[in-house]
Amino acid sequence: MKSPFQYVLTFFLISVLSAEAENERSVIWDNAPAGEWHAAYPVGNGRLGAMPFGQFPQEKILINEETIWANGPALVMPENSFQYLEEIRKLEADGDYAGADRIFEKKLLENKEPYSYQLAGWLNLEYTDTAPLKESVRELDLETGVAQSVYTLRDGSTITQQVYASAVDDVIAVSISSAADISITISMDGGMVQDGDIVKTAAADGENATRFVSRIRALPADSVRTSGNTLEVQNAKQITVYLAVATDFNYRDSSAKLPDGWQKKALQDLDALAGKSAEEVEQAAIADHQSYFDRTDVDFGTTADDILALPTPDRLQRIKNGADDDPDLIETYFQFGRYLLIASSRPGTFPANLQGIWNPYRKAPWSSDFHLDVNIQMNYWPAETANLSELHQPLFDLNRTFLPNGEEMARRMDMQGWCMGHATDIWGYARTMSRRALWGGSFLCGQWMTFHILEHYRFNRDTQFLEDNWDILTASTDFVLSWLIPGPEKGTLMARPACSPENRFTYTDEDGDTQVAALSAGNTFDQYVILQVFNDYLEAAEALGKTDDELVQKVQKTLPKIYRPRIAEDGRLMEWRLPFGEQEPGHRHISHLIGAYPGTRINLDEDPDMRDAVVKSIETRLANGGFRGGWSQAWVLGLFARLSDGERA
Repeated sequence: MKSPFQYVLTFFLISVLSAEAENERSVIWDNAPAGEWHAAYPVGNGRLGAMPFGQFPQEKILINEETIWANGPALVMPENSFQYLEEIRKLEADGDYAGADRIFEKKLLENKEPYSYQLAGWLNLEYTDTAPLKESVRELDLETGVAQSVYTLRDGSTITQQVYASAVDDVIAVSISSAADISITISMDGGMVQDGDIVKTAAADGENATRFVSRIRALPADSVRTSGNTLEVQNAKQITVYLAVATDFNYRDSSAKLPDGWQKKALQDLDALAGKSAEEVEQAAIADHQSYFDRTDVDFGTTADDILALPTPDRLQRIKNGADDDPDLIETYFQFGRYLLIASSRPGTFPANLQGIWNPYRKAPWSSDFHLDVNIQMNYWPAETANLSELHQPLFDLNRTFLPNGEEMARRMDMQGWCMGHATDIWGYARTMSRRALWGGSFLCGQWMTFHILEHYRFNRDTQFLEDNWDILTASTDFVLSWLIPGPEKGTLMARPACSPENRFTYTDEDGDTQVAALSAGNTFDQYVILQVFNDYLEAAEALGKTDDELVQKVQKTLPKIYRPRIAEDGRLMEWRLPFGEQEPGHRHISHLIGAYPGTRINLDEDPDMRDAVVKSIETRLANGGFRGGWSQAWVLGLFARLSDGERA
């Protein structure tokens, strides 16, 4: 897969920081409108997202709501999946890895894909009867969560447009001010004027997809008139546009829609603003945003004034050329990552998907889905360390959303407990997906998500939180126990055939020909996930006084039998149990290093051999052009942060 995480937080980081920047570390700006959606500045409240392009006189603002997803027939494992798993296992044991791939792709993948996240629509603002544009500046203030565009016209007048997402009032707001009277025309694709508002009633694609209503209101009311399917605000110095969205998605049960009447929420949200001034709404939104953002500051040093005066593209180019004297830019980069998590993940919402919550497509790249083989986990690696612990909660809620379907997936494979495929959607469909084994051949991605439960506990020491998630940890452990098969040495246990996520190996078949395959047994990724799941379960049991539980005792007895990955002759940690060749030596995934980060099963401080093997694995990947994607670079940085010897790292 071609680095899908470029469409998540890191993608926005790179795109936005490619603009010119003011000296303030919290403000990102440029002097040109966004040419593409991913260069627009994102605002969000966890549920609603917007991206203004900063265009004049015809501005467009992307609007998203997190539950607007396509849907269709339920995506489930074949009922007889176990027999195919055993056939794949036999082929793998016989050394016919390519044959195992073929059976897996034909019988268990079936070319299924998650359904796509979709958009609410485009809010269009047309500035009318104004002088031509002379110049414009647009900026995003990370500290306030406000995206601002300032248009300077040829007659010397200026128009200031601000866009923000309020979590307090659950609306997207556009505030426009000018020293002189201005007029604008407001519309939304598919919207119709109803009772003085623009109302768009629509649905995502497919059977049983999300239905939604978007509602737009303009103020001051005495300056607004309707014209066809537009609102026209005439001769006003201060204009405010509010947008609310309601959907029929049922957070308690995604398989059951909300009863009729859900449409009223959009109207109720707008009506609730009556009596509040535009300034009061904005200040409440900013205060809420700052309650998260202002918790953490960083100081990596001071950038010289002559460098600060350079446009950000020049500053970025200097870093690419080897300069290391612009720490303020790195501070902005760090804070923008925190900003995006605040904007796309709040308690009570879904977690950030592949593109956060911002998506202009009806069929998004990789469906803008929940990728569970690194992407969603990576979104939340900074949650605890960057002092945004509450924003971790949506990930735990997602685990519970997935639980019923994940249990059914395990049952259809004749396994116990709960598991997930490598990708899913808001409906929580649990099965192997995709068309190729290297993408869809992961079975322990749900287990990887449970790492976050213990990570949250270690930062907060909240035993009630552990108790609340004990059933998830138990179901995850149950699956791992049922998934194990005999290992290479007598008495050892390993994971049955799976891929090292999204990677392939080469081998020589019985005819002496070189073959390429993805599936094998006892991959390093799987083994370290198993070790982490078991050790996390025991840690949770100790904290909760459950060490005498039958399953806990079983894990205690099984843990010593788990096959431990080895170091190869060249000093690297082996990615696969056997010394296969590498189809792509510079592959962007480094899943086999999960035991060192984000897992904790490789002790980098006390095991120098493993430490050296991890470092050599990274160095070799780098030497072969690896880590081209921003998210894979973040993984490497996480590993380096775990290495205690900073000079060696």
